[in-house]
Amino acid sequence: MRSDQIHRALSQGMNRFEVCQLVAKGVKATHKTGSRFEDSINDVLHYLGDHERTQASIHVQPVPPPAPGDKSLQSAA
Repeated sequence: MRSDQIHRALSQGMNRFEVCQLVAKGVKATHKTGSRFEDSINDVLHYLGDHERTQASIHVQPVPPPAPGDKSLQSAA
C-alpha cells in the first residue's frame, strides 16, 4: 500500500516536503512512456524507503569558485 511506502520513506529521516520533491524528480527521471504514473510513483517510493540515505548522496557539493588570478574565460572566436 502506498501509505506504507510513504511512512518507510519518512522513517529514513526525510520530511514530507523532501519526499514529495524527490518523488517528483524520480518519477520525471524514471517514467517510461506507456506505463502508468502510479507504478512509477510506487517504484520511486519503494527506492526511497529501502535505500540508506546520506547527506552526500542527496545534496550536490558546490563547486568552489576559481581563484581571482585564473583566466577561465575563452574567446568566442
